[in-house]
Amino acid sequence: MDTTTYDRSHPSPPPGQPGGTGVAGFVRRRPMTAFLAWFFTVGQAMVFAPIVARGYSVELPPQVFVVASTLIGLLLPAVVITRVVDGPAGVRLLWRRAVDVWVSARWYALALAGMPILATGLAIAFFGAPTADLTAAALAWALVAGLGVQTVVSLVPNNWAEEVAWMGFVQARLQARTTPMRAAALTAPLFALQHVVLVVGSPLPMAVALMAFLIVVNIPIRALMGFAHNRAGSLFVVGLLHAAGNGVGAGSGFGAGFLARLYPDQPFVSLMHLLALAVIGLVVIAGTRARLGGTRRRPEPATVQVPAQAS
Repeated sequence: MDTTTYDRSHPSPPPGQPGGTGVAGFVRRRPMTAFLAWFFTVGQAMVFAPIVARGYSVELPPQVFVVASTLIGLLLPAVVITRVVDGPAGVRLLWRRAVDVWVSARWYALALAGMPILATGLAIAFFGAPTADLTAAALAWALVAGLGVQTVVSLVPNNWAEEVAWMGFVQARLQARTTPMRAAALTAPLFALQHVVLVVGSPLPMAVALMAFLIVVNIPIRALMGFAHNRAGSLFVVGLLHAAGNGVGAGSGFGAGFLARLYPDQPFVSLMHLLALAVIGLVVIAGTRARLGGTRRRPEPATVQVPAQAS
């Protein structure tokens, strides 16, 4: 039998000992179930609130409820369940990874330059060049107000917290049980289902097709996020990759992103950042042979301490 395990440079703390009764006991025994149960009820209820209110002729700002869903539906249970299962040490480790900005500059270059350039190239390939009357000033403004501002606005209240939960809690725990690639593949459909609100109101065939697309494309994207987490050890970098994707695509929800400003009449241009992240993820999968930054090692034999005999 192959007894090799994955040695991750920044693993999640080992789960606490299961036990106890009531809610805390259930959370210790089934932390992932508890997390998903909270998010897909409380969290999703928040993001669907504007749609329900619209049926009563009440208009609510959708993105405000998206942020609330992220903070209360994702970040809150990730932190609370980590505290219940892994104790204060687990929360401290999660927080250190969440705020670690001191990583190699190549991660920032990938998020803020490499991926946006690839997404823009894909947009040109699919939709042609932007309008001929695009001026240098308009392009510069799209970069600043689109990519720059929308990345920041998307990162701070939304995508950072989102990845602390999805990568730092869900995917990292799945990775501790199985391989990094399997963890990415298992996280992808859960992450895609978070966005089911985007297809509400669409014809059923289109809604099914869009959700299937999101699930498939998110497998290499989650692989990329896992690779960034495993190699950089920083959830901040993972959140930045996510936020820069929104900044180059549709935007933060509070404003239009870079490509949305260049192609205002092309609603599907916002998908180009997903394709760009997926392409990079496929390169990562191939380049690491699906290890995603994990290294294999043989577990060291346990050492047994023998108490000294009394003289």
